[in-house]
Amino acid sequence: MSRAGRLVAGSLLSLLVVAACTDSYLFDPRRDEEVPVDRAVSFQGRFCTVGSNEVVRPIKLVVAMDASQSMRVSDPDGTRATALVQLIENLPKDPEVYIAVVLFAGSTTAFLTQTPGNPPQDGFVQVAAMDDAARRKLTEQLLTFRNPDNSPNRDSTDFVKPLSDIYSLINTDIARSRLEPGGAQALAQARYSVIFLSDGKPTNDQDDELIQGDAVVRIRQLRDLVEEVRVNTVHVFLPTQPVSSCDIEGDAGCPLLIINQNADRLEQMATLGGGNFRDFRNNEPINFLDFSFGQVRRSFIVKEVVATNYSAPPGSPVEEADTDGDGLTDAREAEIGTNPNLVDTDGDGFSDGVEVYFRERGVDFNPTQIALPDGGGLDKGCPPALRAEDSDCDQLLDCDEQFIGTNANLADSDRDGVPDGVEWRGGTQGSSNDLDEDPDNDGLTSRAELRLHTRPLEVDTANLSVDGYRYSFEADGAPDSLGRQCYKLRVDNILLAPTIAAADDAGVVTRGAGFNDLSLSVAMVPADDPTARTIVRTYRVNTVRYPVGGIKSPADGVIHVEPEHFIDGCPGRVETPNSSP
Repeated sequence: MSRAGRLVAGSLLSLLVVAACTDSYLFDPRRDEEVPVDRAVSFQGRFCTVGSNEVVRPIKLVVAMDASQSMRVSDPDGTRATALVQLIENLPKDPEVYIAVVLFAGSTTAFLTQTPGNPPQDGFVQVAAMDDAARRKLTEQLLTFRNPDNSPNRDSTDFVKPLSDIYSLINTDIARSRLEPGGAQALAQARYSVIFLSDGKPTNDQDDELIQGDAVVRIRQLRDLVEEVRVNTVHVFLPTQPVSSCDIEGDAGCPLLIINQNADRLEQMATLGGGNFRDFRNNEPINFLDFSFGQVRRSFIVKEVVATNYSAPPGSPVEEADTDGDGLTDAREAEIGTNPNLVDTDGDGFSDGVEVYFRERGVDFNPTQIALPDGGGLDKGCPPALRAEDSDCDQLLDCDEQFIGTNANLADSDRDGVPDGVEWRGGTQGSSNDLDEDPDNDGLTSRAELRLHTRPLEVDTANLSVDGYRYSFEADGAPDSLGRQCYKLRVDNILLAPTIAAADDAGVVTRGAGFNDLSLSVAMVPADDPTARTIVRTYRVNTVRYPVGGIKSPADGVIHVEPEHFIDGCPGRVETPNSSP
């Protein structure tokens, strides 16, 4: 064959190959049996941080000072009283700043401040209400206090008793504040800081309760009820006469060793209390100004943005749905006999997903029990008043949270920025900050996988480009006049699941097939304290629909969000998603 003929033959072969490839692309015989489903939707719009004046957080200080006989030696000039007055003078004159002053000696705890009322009660007083006369009186009381107790131990030193009274003071104040209008729903509860000052040695050995027990720890644990509770400690040893060195040969002991042990005890107490420790010796003037008590009004920054579909398991397999969002797929519920349209099939207060999870790990749970006429027959542990309750709207029932260790009144118990319900369904711990770990060793942290809606406990990165959510957001200008920083946001590739229809006892369909329950949460923290409790605002929509008859809702796949759509707590859900015009 001539060279020209070979070129023509080659060209024809190339055309046939191209034509074959083109025909194959234009017509796929699989389309006769399986039509690709467009099940992806997007969040698009704006959100804003909390305004600097929107969250006013009370600052409450408790200053507890040792007034026992030993302090007359270790602080004979009363510099602790001067330090307290200096602290009060430097605190902001804001009506949301309060202080309580406590003296302790022997088994006596004496409050020098009282909450106004009829009659007044021992407790906190507004710093702004303390004039010069009140401060002079406080200084005099500090310097001239004498224990009214006439018992033999009146001049002893006891740490456990005042710490117990401080716990009672803060706990009572928290309860009282929650009874005030709007108190239980306040965006930011009070921040409590304790300053516990002593020369550091209880008369009787109390280390089992102070270091190994809960004398300090339980005060710190009150932070679960408010924004923060910290116990700071101060060691004071400022005698007028220098301390002698160790008497190795005699019986005078080693005073410096004892002093150091006393300081160590107080430092360990501060560690347990989540606070700071200060040690004043060698004529160093006492001051409390180095302690950080926070600010009443603060700017907030974004800690985390997480979109999720409670109706689709992590990874969003094509044919798998979780219609009731209880953490069990519809297919799994069919296997075990639970109702895929009820979070809690037997009504015992524990969701089906929690019961099945723990039953598989040896707990005596049965999600398909039938209640007896006398109220028995169900799994025990959830009081009837709490059944079906989700106080913090994090998609976990209150009794579920009590069982798995999260806080039923906090959407984000461990302050990591991800709601407890998202963590539970993803397999991470909502009660401890474990999101920087990579338990499946796939190169993605658990935090990243929860944001992507993939499985933190399974290696599934091969499907990431298909299944992973995609985020983009950027600042929308400078902070506004309210102190809010707004952002433009878009989250793409949120995959819908083919949920099933729900019907009442008469068989009437109450909710059609395909509806999905989506949420977009924004967690924020104060700029001056990134470890503080998060404020979580959420946009919820439950009328987005998997394609029915080939058409999804919204038809363009875009769910528009605006700052006013994000809510705190549990107001009603948004029933109609906005679609683009």
